[in-house]
Parts: sequence; structure tokens; C-alpha cells
Amino acid sequence: MTAHTKLVISPQCLGLLRRHAGIRSLGSKDPFHQQIRGKKKSTKGPHLVNVRLLEDIQGYGRKGSIIPVAPGRMRNIYYPQRKAEYVTQAQMRSMGQNDMVFERDFSFGLVKPQETASPETEEGEKPQRSAEVIEALLPRSLVFHRVPIEAPTPEPEAPKAVGNSINAIGGETPMQRTSEPKKTSADIHIFGSVTPADIVESIKAVLANDKEGANLVIAPEDIHILYGSNDEVATEEAGVKVDRLKSLGEYRFEIRLKGVDPIRRLVHILPEQPDQP
Repeated sequence: MTAHTKLVISPQCLGLLRRHAGIRSLGSKDPFHQQIRGKKKSTKGPHLVNVRLLEDIQGYGRKGSIIPVAPGRMRNIYYPQRKAEYVTQAQMRSMGQNDMVFERDFSFGLVKPQETASPETEEGEKPQRSAEVIEALLPRSLVFHRVPIEAPTPEPEAPKAVGNSINAIGGETPMQRTSEPKKTSADIHIFGSVTPADIVESIKAVLANDKEGANLVIAPEDIHILYGSNDEVATEEAGVKVDRLKSLGEYRFEIRLKGVDPIRRLVHILPEQPDQP
């Protein structure tokens, strides 16, 4: 009986070769394999040191208070400039504050923003303040000079006889002469006129000398000329239209600002000679 020889065929792939050689998977022992570890998160807070302030420091605290600061800030700024000193554990124990947690005062020394007034308050205060400034600065009377218009001189009238009889003494017949009525300043017209715009310009010239008064706004529509003994406002609804003053004399007017009582003043229009500069 002849013996049969067993033929061993070498494996053709790497997996069969490994099994054939009895070697385990080399995945975990691959010399080119690199293990990457994640970054560990530190559970500790920032390193701080307790110091005692030797002066007030904005955003940190008042002089004498103990606060925690970064070691670099203390080492490079506060300690060289003698703004703070270190507080040791022995000092903390002697003060009985060994277990206390200190905090800085972030709001110390910071300027608090001013509270802005509501629009309703500003609207109410502004006209009232404007009226107070005008009352204090504006004089009682504003004076304007205008050249008067000379009326033609009327011819004298012939005397008129009262009767045809001759008196008993033989004197002349009594005569009655008519006299011309005396003119008032209101009857004397002027070249040009004085308008509300002129009054506003005069008011602005007075207020311009004051810092607060120079910022006030007054329009010709705020000027109302008065007439009559009751100081009524001249309006078209009342049947009176006075938009300009055309004669010499004294006149009254009001400054009417919204939300406040009217301010009353006078206007004097005085004669000016034609050759007067």
C-alpha cells in the first residue's frame, strides 16, 4: 500500500496567511496606528489671589476692601504701583475670614446714566421755560422809529359873520372863526410800517445777548396785536384785521406760545427825522 503525500498549498491572501501562521488581527498592534485623545476640560476655575486695595479702583472696589484679582494684574500693575497688597492665609485666619468668598464690585465708581425725561414732560417744560426766559429778558416796551408822513396844510377859511346887525357901540360885527382840530400821534401816518415780523426781529435782538434766550424760536405767527379797551386780539373772525401798524403811537401785543399764558408787551412808534441816520 502506497502512502499518499498531502500537498500544502500556501495561502494567496493576507487573511489566510494570518490564520495559517496563527497570528491574531494586527489592527490594534499596527505600528502606524495613532491614538488621539480628546482635550480634557478643566473643572477648576481661574486662579485668583486675594488682595487688599490701598486706594479706590473703579470697577473693583473701595479702599480697604479685599477682592480676588488675577495674579498677573497684581504682580504687574497693582503691587508695583502700590494700589494693593497681598493678603496671606495667616492674615485671613487672624481676621476670621479664612472660609469667606470675596467678590469685586463691578459697579464701583461707574457713572450711572441719567434718566431721560418722558416726551410728555419735555413738551410741558420747554414752553414754560421759554416763557420764563422771555419774561425775564424782554423789556416792557419795544421802540421803533419811523419817518412820519406830513399831511398837506389846509388853507385858512374866511371868517364867517354871525349876523348883519351892527352893535350898539358902533363896533364891528362879531365874527366866528372855525379852528382846525389838533392831531394826535395816532393820526400821523408813517412811511413803511411795523409788522409782526419786525417785532420778532426786535425780540430776537434782545434775546441774542443771553445763551438760553438765543436758542428760543419765535415766529411772526406767535405775535398778536391787540385793539380796543378790552385788549382783544385783532383777528379776521372778529372783523378786525391788524397785520401791520401804520401810524405813530403806542400799541399792545401778545406773544402766544403753546401751552403757556400769553406774554404782553408794548410797541412805541416814535417819529424819526428824514435826515436822521
